Amino acid sequence: MSASILVADDHDIARAGLITMIGGQDDFHVALDVGDGAEAVEAAALHKPDLALLDIRMPRMDGLAATREIRRVSPGTRVMIITMHDSLDYLEAAIEAGASGYLLKDASRDDILRTIRRVLEGDAFFDGPLVARLLKRAATKPQTNANSLETLTVREREVLSKVAEGLTNKEIGRALKISPGTVKIHVERIIAKLGAGDRTQAAVMAVRGGLVPTAREGQ
Repeated sequence: MSASILVADDHDIARAGLITMIGGQDDFHVALDVGDGAEAVEAAALHKPDLALLDIRMPRMDGLAATREIRRVSPGTRVMIITMHDSLDYLEAAIEAGASGYLLKDASRDDILRTIRRVLEGDAFFDGPLVARLLKRAATKPQTNANSLETLTVREREVLSKVAEGLTNKEIGRALKISPGTVKIHVERIIAKLGAGDRTQAAVMAVRGGLVPTAREGQ
């Protein structure tokens, strides 16, 4: 069955352009489109789409607040932010709100389609250069989760280091010679042990705690 997508953007032209860009796919379709965050929350609560694509700056309720509310009223709906704002603060806030993806609007159509598929498959994906800068900044902040980091097994630390490099479950499985399903179990356990909202939060916490080096810092 084709996955359903909700698109929310207050600019009609931008919204129409995104709908056209991602249209015509066999595995997902745009089922709903709205003009602000409050409408997005209402639509998500009523229709339970598989994925919500949200802009950040919207009237009545911005994309960050809408992300939190959508995750509350429709836990099965994953959220992806697509915005023009190249901001570490926005990225970190989106991750904390529960978004599974963050892309800039100047991303290519192929990148957008690829990210949608990754998020629908259960992975998280955020703009690469922004994540590299976020992890670098995280390393300068004080350690706050030493006790939870110490609960990770050796294998979980290996998996987490690959997560911090931005690898998907399939890529981690190939690198560590384990199945993607096993990787998924490890990632879920890591997230639970760290009390993180998702895999990217876990990576940020690990870097901040000194467990994982900022592997992408020099890129």
